Amino acid sequence: MITKHFEPSFTLIGDLLFSSSFTAKGGAVFLNERNISLAKADKQFRISFNLVFDERKFVNDVLDTPIEEYTITTDSGRDFILPLKSTLLTSVRDINDEPDFEVSGTVTQISTKPIKDFDTKYHRVFIPVPDKHFSFFDFQHFTFNADTNSKNKQLIKVAIKEMNFHLFTFKIDDKIYWAIDSLQVLEFRKFQEMAFSIFNAYGFIKGDLHLNEAYYFASDSPDFNSNLEMFFSSIRDSLLTGYGMITRNPYSIFVPFFKGQGKPLDKAFIDDWYKKLNQFDENVFSKIADTFYEFDSLTRAALIILEANTQPLELKAASYCVAFEAVCHTIKKHFGIDSPTVIDTAVFNTDVKPQFLSLLDQLEKDSKIDAKQKDILSRKLNNWNQPTNADSLVAPFRKYGYELNKDEFKCVDNRNQFLHGSLPINERNEDEAFRELYHISLTIHKLIYILLFKMVGYDGYIINYPRMHTHITSRTIDEDLLIKI
Repeated sequence: MITKHFEPSFTLIGDLLFSSSFTAKGGAVFLNERNISLAKADKQFRISFNLVFDERKFVNDVLDTPIEEYTITTDSGRDFILPLKSTLLTSVRDINDEPDFEVSGTVTQISTKPIKDFDTKYHRVFIPVPDKHFSFFDFQHFTFNADTNSKNKQLIKVAIKEMNFHLFTFKIDDKIYWAIDSLQVLEFRKFQEMAFSIFNAYGFIKGDLHLNEAYYFASDSPDFNSNLEMFFSSIRDSLLTGYGMITRNPYSIFVPFFKGQGKPLDKAFIDDWYKKLNQFDENVFSKIADTFYEFDSLTRAALIILEANTQPLELKAASYCVAFEAVCHTIKKHFGIDSPTVIDTAVFNTDVKPQFLSLLDQLEKDSKIDAKQKDILSRKLNNWNQPTNADSLVAPFRKYGYELNKDEFKCVDNRNQFLHGSLPINERNEDEAFRELYHISLTIHKLIYILLFKMVGYDGYIINYPRMHTHITSRTIDEDLLIKI
């Protein structure tokens, strides 16, 4: 049984969160030796301190003064470092019935040591999760012990580039976290990149990526039970969309589906699905995380998909199309997949191209075209045997043995119009336009997941959103709500 040591980590967090006051040293002349207050706010800390009446000379300059790196010390003697540009002062106001002024602002980064001292250590990151139902129920996972009174302890083993990590979640004092531990020493920046790839893999699969803020820890011990250093940092906003692609609970899918279709709930039918839905394999999860770490274009595509899930329909469709092209072209480049030409390349080069080149020579000789025009036409001739963009994007699917049906191919073909600012729909009929646009969006979204899941060897079911939302799109789709890929 794996045991996690949380107490030293939360002791550091507590020293920061629950200290009533700090003494600042450095940063700016009006901060040095100042008593300041820090209060936890959303994604950051709120800083405030007072200037007395005799210090009013600072009032006009305080908001425009860059704050250099400085330290703050708790009443108990714990030091924290606030790096350069981590403090932004935004407000100076008179205090009611007093001659003093209150200065306030935000702090986005705080550490116990300079970040350079975090290298060649074991690393950990905690991220608070506001979702009280958060769990790894759909994934192959383990339970673990902890040295504190905690609940809902679940852990997924992850491997990236022959390095091993634990992705885990737990609940302590009614607060839920998800976290990552490195099982070997590495550079802090590399850990951050690998940890984000792991978090992003989960977000891509489940549709929700919890971020906002992170508590990083570095230790000489793989148990994180001694010699800890901490770094708090605001990070990018969470992406909470609800567009998860897998589930082990068929009721979570079929109940809203039957309700949307206006049909009675068929419990026996739903119960049969429990036999088919397995946990998401940890090795496949590792392959997705590893793939995101290796290919920055796929990391961005995954983030674009999650961002698009929350966007208005027109932006959603266009964003899915951008992500779709990024995924297809990355796979083609990595695996050397050739797109089908219009005709056989040898036939084109020996029987077709020479005749047109000969024609261009004759046209120039007859003064019908000049040398510049001939050069332009000659270069364009080299593209005549290139496949259409749609055929090019279909090639990766053929590699993995997935044949697009007519509707899916049409959606792929139409996606080019989104990228050029037009819509492949009847814009005069608003209801029809909405239904068609929504269907295309859901189809492109589904195809992205099919391609990436098959790339990493996933063998299981995914949620078929085009089928699930036929009550909205008014489409007739002869497919199951959960499809095997």
